[in-house]
Amino acid sequence: MISNLEFLEILPSIQEACIKAGKMQKKYHKTDIDISTKANKTPVTKIDIDSNIIISDMLKKITPDIPIISEEDYEGQDKHDSFWIVDPLDGTRNYLDRGNNFCICISLIKESYPILGVIYSPVKDYFYYAYHGCGAFLMRGPTNPVKIQTSKMSKDKNNVFTSISINKSILKQISAHVENVLFVKLASALKFGAIASGEGCFYPRLGPTHEWDTAAGQCLIEEAGGSVVDKHMDRLKYNKNSQFLNDEFFVIADPTFDWKSVIDNIIFARKLIS
Repeated sequence: MISNLEFLEILPSIQEACIKAGKMQKKYHKTDIDISTKANKTPVTKIDIDSNIIISDMLKKITPDIPIISEEDYEGQDKHDSFWIVDPLDGTRNYLDRGNNFCICISLIKESYPILGVIYSPVKDYFYYAYHGCGAFLMRGPTNPVKIQTSKMSKDKNNVFTSISINKSILKQISAHVENVLFVKLASALKFGAIASGEGCFYPRLGPTHEWDTAAGQCLIEEAGGSVVDKHMDRLKYNKNSQFLNDEFFVIADPTFDWKSVIDNIIFARKLIS
């Protein structure tokens, strides 16, 4: 398995592949492109597939013995103790709607948990990365990396990041338990990067997601001082099933706050509206 020293050695190759795929994504961004629909009714484009080729080829070159699970190539895969998990274009719907909140996610899973995470925003040229036990970092364009960390709860303003379609009754439950809350709707795994950078305190996700949507972000959050948990407050695990599906999860910036009460009330509220 990759050591910290090896991670630093392969990091430039990972960044280079992200930038290469990101340049292609920007080239075709806000243009008319052909869209297909996958079996799970989510959209996919040639940009998703070509981005996956760029990233997978790079990973095969630097770590030929480590399997790759990708959103665009995962069906029929055997279970592995360690594997790369990739979302080459997270936020495809936002991309197709000509928004700017799409990103690339790459993570390395070891024995059910992410030990390496990268999130790259092609539009902002933000490169987030983390490795187990070494902290989380952000490179803005060609600048030197800056160590990032999650924030503590504030008496003035607490940003809660949400998906675009979150139910209003869930927002009411959060407002009742978190002081001075401000809801920020943001597409894709960039929510993880924002919270890891100290820009928010919480991200509840109640709808189903895949493990490639969360793995890189979880590594960032954990290395920045936060946590990513399920409804039982247990650390989110990986390689759970053949579809690589998550149930609900919650991103927490400040683990010392009583998030269990908030999450219990959110789960109760969801039962009432379902």
